[in-house]
Amino acid sequence: MPDSLALQTVVIQVTRADTKSPVPHTNLSAEKIAQSYHAQDVPMLLTGVPSLVETSDAGAGIGYTGLRIRGSDPTRVNVTINGVPLNDAESQGVFWVDLPDLAASAAEIQVQRGVGASTNGAGAFGATVNLDLSKVEPMPFAVLTGTLGAFGTRKTSAQFGTGLLPGNVAFGGRVSKIDSEGFIDRASADLNSLHLTGAFIDERQSLQLHFLSGHTLTYQAWNGVPAQYVHDERLRTHNTAGTERPGAPYKDEVDDYTQRHLLLHFKRVFPLGLSLQFNGHYTRGFGFYEQYKANQTFARYGMPDFVTGDVTLTSTDLVRRRWLDNDFYGVTYALRWQPPINLAWMSGAPAITLGGAASRYEGAHFGEVIWADIATAPKDFRYYDNNADKRDANVFLKIETELARGFSTFLDMQVRGVRYAFLGFDNDLNNVTQTANLTFFNPKVGATYSFSQRWAVYGFWGIGNREPNRDDFTQSSPNSRPRSERLYDLEAGVKARGRAWNASANFFWMRYRDQLVLDGRLNDVGAYIRTNVPDSYRAGVELEASGNFGTRLTLTGNAALSQNKVRVFTEYRDNWDTGEQEVVVHRNTDLAFSPNVTARAEAGFALVRPTARHPLMLSLAGKYVGRQFLDNTSNANTALPGFFFSDLRLNYDLKNVVGEQLSIIGSVNNLFDARYSPNGWTYRFVSEGYDPRPDDPYSRLEGGNVYNQTGFFPQAGRHWMLTVRVRW
Repeated sequence: MPDSLALQTVVIQVTRADTKSPVPHTNLSAEKIAQSYHAQDVPMLLTGVPSLVETSDAGAGIGYTGLRIRGSDPTRVNVTINGVPLNDAESQGVFWVDLPDLAASAAEIQVQRGVGASTNGAGAFGATVNLDLSKVEPMPFAVLTGTLGAFGTRKTSAQFGTGLLPGNVAFGGRVSKIDSEGFIDRASADLNSLHLTGAFIDERQSLQLHFLSGHTLTYQAWNGVPAQYVHDERLRTHNTAGTERPGAPYKDEVDDYTQRHLLLHFKRVFPLGLSLQFNGHYTRGFGFYEQYKANQTFARYGMPDFVTGDVTLTSTDLVRRRWLDNDFYGVTYALRWQPPINLAWMSGAPAITLGGAASRYEGAHFGEVIWADIATAPKDFRYYDNNADKRDANVFLKIETELARGFSTFLDMQVRGVRYAFLGFDNDLNNVTQTANLTFFNPKVGATYSFSQRWAVYGFWGIGNREPNRDDFTQSSPNSRPRSERLYDLEAGVKARGRAWNASANFFWMRYRDQLVLDGRLNDVGAYIRTNVPDSYRAGVELEASGNFGTRLTLTGNAALSQNKVRVFTEYRDNWDTGEQEVVVHRNTDLAFSPNVTARAEAGFALVRPTARHPLMLSLAGKYVGRQFLDNTSNANTALPGFFFSDLRLNYDLKNVVGEQLSIIGSVNNLFDARYSPNGWTYRFVSEGYDPRPDDPYSRLEGGNVYNQTGFFPQAGRHWMLTVRVRW
């Protein structure tokens, strides 16, 4: 292949799965993204991925959002941008709100289910999301986008690209502003983002630089709505954040955070089938969340009591800020060799990739009291301060072969090491700086056999290991610290395609050793922390199909049927009367947030043919998510009911009317006004001497003297969005 073409196809995105890969995956192209994208975060855009459940704290897809894939929570989903890890090194989650309008820059988004191929970062455990921002448009262009929607949603975006200029250089950029009042009370979002890029490309090499910056100012909605409020039309948008302040809610109960990314990509094609990819990255993040806290003891904040005459006051109302100030930097690399020779015993030469990454995270965590009703310390008094240092390195060897025509295999072996220094408790319960060193071996093997142009089968087996997160380390002692998790993943499937249709079935068996879950237990330092469950699993089948019926009708759909079980789960319930914990043993219960059924179907009908000058498409989609339990007890009192919602979308493209193309996207989301909640939290306890319900809206009586505190995250009912996009 010509070197210039090799530069495009060997990016080398070694974290990406291709058509021959035995890893089940879904690709969303830039064209597909543009059909449905308004201003919502990436998790909402990925709603059509099998086994995926998206959530939104504010209820309308803007602000804090998240996703689960096969029940794997966001900390177990690895996310990369151009192969560079995006997951926070300590919490292991991804906060999509920190990079608003990111989907507008994506040339492709790929979602892998299961362990997947070797990748970089802390969250590679159950699913992977790869965002590709590296495409260089060969011709100059400019795009202006405006969006209006329910709940005061507004987006303005401008994007440009110079195309390939003399000297083989290209530049591009995007600036965006998104505002929304949110479906939940006061769950507003004020978001700004910037993406600048420059590239140099010649026949044998390329150099690309990306700068991404995002700033978010969001009113907190992460408490959820008390579960008993969600069926009350007046109260289902109730937000308890900020209500500790007497009178009106505290207006600055916000999350204020800035995140900036610098990415450098170098690619070089050498003779004899050798190519190199080198990526450097640096992320700067800083910000805080602010809270009004009532009746806080001075001792809790390390401040002296207030003494006046014979009166001693031990508590006060105050406003605090909890800060995070971090730097994350490192390199990733891949050296790929596929010699241009044919071997007699295989159909071509094997492709061998040696790759890896090294990174360092330096995070400062501190809290400040910026105001107190009764002040016994100076303004901006710092009541806690600790730093963390995490170093992560991995190296992998991947060998891909085509042993015979249509029969390809791969072997992927990764070794990963983690060194984490943090402030935690020692065995004597003193707060001291400690260091944890962990080493993991993550092997994967797979094969694909295409026994005709229409049919292919594949199999995959892999092991993934994952370290505990920040809280697991800092809120425990070496005696109570949980062990790392391990996942054994088996995937097998069949794919078929015809002239106008595609279909596939993927079977999976994911067995966990020492999966980390909350069980209500207090460790030796008095913290609720995740503990290891020895044996749990996920098993199921994912079905996908799509087809064109004539020139006007397109149908797509998928369904995932699964069992997600923990064989033995021990629940620890606080007894408010005795101050101790009661033990309840459960057997063969469902894993939390793991529906047995998810399904989605979409029908697209061309009111005006796609080949016409001004095509007009109407699409109707429906999605069903089965019942989810909020913990691992399978307790129906703390379950999210199954739900179904539908979305209607109209796409109208007018060519050469205004600019090169004027695109209009109109959506009615949750068309039939369903009332549902895809996310929540719960805490179960025993109280015989005190009924907390009159004092706490989250408290509910299960029966006898057993109560729970439960919050749901209800999503918006029927609402609309309209986007107009002009491209020159």
